[in-house]
Amino acid sequence: MGSIFKSRATEEEYYHCYEKSLEWFGLEGTSRYIATTFGDTHVLCFGDPRKEPLILLHGMTMSSTMWFPNIKHLIQERCVYAVDIMGDFGKSKPTVVIKNRRAANQWILEVLDAMQFNKVDLAGHSMGGFLSLNFALAYPERVSKLLLYAPAGTFHRISLKFFMKIYPALLFHTEKWIDNAFLWFSGKGESLHPVFRSQVIAGYRHAKPRLQVMPSVFGEQEFHNFYIPTMLLIGDKEVIYPAEKAMANAKRLIPNLETHLIAGASHSLTMEHADVVNELTLFFLQKENDTIMG
Repeated sequence: MGSIFKSRATEEEYYHCYEKSLEWFGLEGTSRYIATTFGDTHVLCFGDPRKEPLILLHGMTMSSTMWFPNIKHLIQERCVYAVDIMGDFGKSKPTVVIKNRRAANQWILEVLDAMQFNKVDLAGHSMGGFLSLNFALAYPERVSKLLLYAPAGTFHRISLKFFMKIYPALLFHTEKWIDNAFLWFSGKGESLHPVFRSQVIAGYRHAKPRLQVMPSVFGEQEFHNFYIPTMLLIGDKEVIYPAEKAMANAKRLIPNLETHLIAGASHSLTMEHADVVNELTLFFLQKENDTIMG
């Protein structure tokens, strides 16, 4: 299998936009590639490597650069590793398509093993949230804390409107369709940050995602004996499913789940309401596990 990009030139254009987005982090970081069964995984690292690791998995088509409003705060508590999801837009280089939940877990497991992390805090937005919980259910011994930001599917099926907004952007690649999709995700009715928008548009125009896992709803039986301290953040203006119903389902499935409905936020909550998300995240990471589970 070749690159997700149409040509070497378009790949270079996207990478250039990716690097421009990274400048908005305002931080010195490092990046590396990790060889896995599914291809080479691109990982960004920020913060003090002596601190406990926090792994971030981005939303679909967003890449690790979507965390630019969050990383500076998160490194106060953790060494942060932002992973470009294999087969999605970003700098990871897939050679094998991830087709199901088991393969997605195998990929994450190989990344953690290569970095020699026995246990990590794991956080994900949207598709990244779905993949994070999927992994935590299969390998609970590898996850200290789980943070889910508007996870796709997971606790409630995704609305048909989501597919009606996203697929035209993926099919027609025009700025109008791409902007429309992201405006729909916005709680504030704002378009994407201009630099990050350039990267997203380059991805939609020049790449074809090869990740074939569809976010679904997890069955009740999968949460038998689930004990990982978990926090769920959803915006009260969420558009991909009814926020309060998703939250109620999650509370039923996960004991001692910490939930926050973010006022005025929609699906882009980690970027548009970064101050609230960062504060809640740091507070959750600072808590002792016995406090959470008590």
